[in-house]
Amino acid sequence: MKIIVDTSILIDNLRGGDKWNKFQEKVDEDSEIFLPTIVVFELFLGSSSQRKDVEKKIGELRKCFQQIELTWDIAKRSAEIYRSQTKDIEAADCIIAASSFEIGGSVLTLNKKHFEKIPGISIYPL
Repeated sequence: MKIIVDTSILIDNLRGGDKWNKFQEKVDEDSEIFLPTIVVFELFLGSSSQRKDVEKKIGELRKCFQQIELTWDIAKRSAEIYRSQTKDIEAADCIIAASSFEIGGSVLTLNKKHFEKIPGISIYPL
């Protein structure tokens, strides 16, 4: 199974939450875990990322993922999702969703209500 990780679950982890750890215990070891570059942007956008301990923790999390770049096709599909949702969904979430469509994966998120608005999206159950 291919799984795209949303920012929300990583922020939960950085704030001391246990959702990420529970996911790691549950997920099949054959699963491929992807991190879109927009999530990296969102993680470093937070002011707490300026602290060395948080920056280090983000760096350690990086080792858990295959990176997925924002390609032409993903950018185009993101824009199509964004337009079709009359801007009810943030652009970053559209990029994450389009990334999941691109590789045929499911989205791991704590913000299910955002992603459920996108027809055809697969959300990984927590």
